[in-house]
Amino acid sequence: MGNKIAIIGVGHVGSTVATNIVTAGIAQELYLIDEQDKIARADEFDLFDQQAYLDTTTRVKFIPYHDDWAALRDVDVIVFAAGNIKIVLGNPNDKSNNRVGELSNSARIVREVGPRIKASGFHGTMVCISNPCDVITQLMQKVTGLPKQSVLGTGTSLDTARLHRAVAVALGVSISDVAGYVIGEHGETQFAAWSSVSVNGRPMTKIAQEAGLDLDDLETQARMGGHVVGLGKGFTNYGIGMTALTIVKAVVNDEHRTFPATSYDDHFGVYIGHPTTVGAAGVLAQPALDLTADEETKYQKSAAAIKHNLESVK
Repeated sequence: MGNKIAIIGVGHVGSTVATNIVTAGIAQELYLIDEQDKIARADEFDLFDQQAYLDTTTRVKFIPYHDDWAALRDVDVIVFAAGNIKIVLGNPNDKSNNRVGELSNSARIVREVGPRIKASGFHGTMVCISNPCDVITQLMQKVTGLPKQSVLGTGTSLDTARLHRAVAVALGVSISDVAGYVIGEHGETQFAAWSSVSVNGRPMTKIAQEAGLDLDDLETQARMGGHVVGLGKGFTNYGIGMTALTIVKAVVNDEHRTFPATSYDDHFGVYIGHPTTVGAAGVLAQPALDLTADEETKYQKSAAAIKHNLESVK
């Protein structure tokens, strides 16, 4: 039997993930759920039409929000992308542009849908995108009662891609030649673990020294890339949509691929973005990084920030 995937929340991000899944042909069935049934129903038709020009077939089905969600019992992956982001265009200082500003509404939705997911008998893997990602992933695990290894978030995977872009542009190389991670909170306290970053196998710290590049400036450029997108059109969708697809593929294809995803850190007792190996069983391993003392301190501060935000919704 083919893979079955469900998406809860088909706004800008959820719908982008949906079309990526259909285009990639990784699912036999794709279920769409949204608080606004008309949106999920519209996407069902739109994604069906798209397949007239694809070489693969995905059965897309919308599930009415207030109906029984029993179909989720046999789903391999649920992507949680519900939320109501409101970015004030052109105003990076507005508090509503902080991911934590979405916490209250996202937590409300988790508390509403989590018990329904649990009641459905779902026993697959959940990939959470909704902001603030680390807090929402932890809250979803608690509400659904799923094993910690079965619930993860996109974490700092997109932030890492943005760092790779900034480095690639600065050096005039392919973005695929850059390796290494942004880790910590998917938010204000995230940071580039420069000790892990390399370009074609060479440490970025050495390259930057030789080329006279400021690593702090590169990290700022990576952060600002997200602002350019969000403040330019009021939301982000392509980068995070492909990030989510790649993680979902790692689950359904049992790829054992490592991402800086949000997974549970036993030492700090919190979900946080750090290297996470993903496969059919969800989180398979958490490869350790050889962080510098300064990076260790930043990671601890990031974990503390996530805990603080989590306390606000308990």
